[in-house]
Amino acid sequence: MATVGLLLFYSAECGMKERLLIRQKLRDTESLDPTHDLRKLAKDLNLPRTLSARLDRLQSCRRHASTRGSVSLAELHQAWRYGAKLNEADEKEAQEALRALINWCERD
Repeated sequence: MATVGLLLFYSAECGMKERLLIRQKLRDTESLDPTHDLRKLAKDLNLPRTLSARLDRLQSCRRHASTRGSVSLAELHQAWRYGAKLNEADEKEAQEALRALINWCERD
């Protein structure tokens, strides 16, 4: 599940940055902030309210019951990259939100 989440995160991030490049008529990503913050990218793109609200609801993913704490959306890619155990329901919700972002990028 972590590999799927990681690929979804980077796909959504790259798709959003690609949309920014096209909208701002930029040639490369050096002109963009070096960020993994999907909320910031969503704000820069002025995403539809339904998508923005979905990201707002996804504040963080709780860690698996055997560990404490949570992982913020901006750090989720690192949690998946390093194999952190996350709450299954939160992880599923995060992946669904990422799929929605990817779908929006494909349609935009």
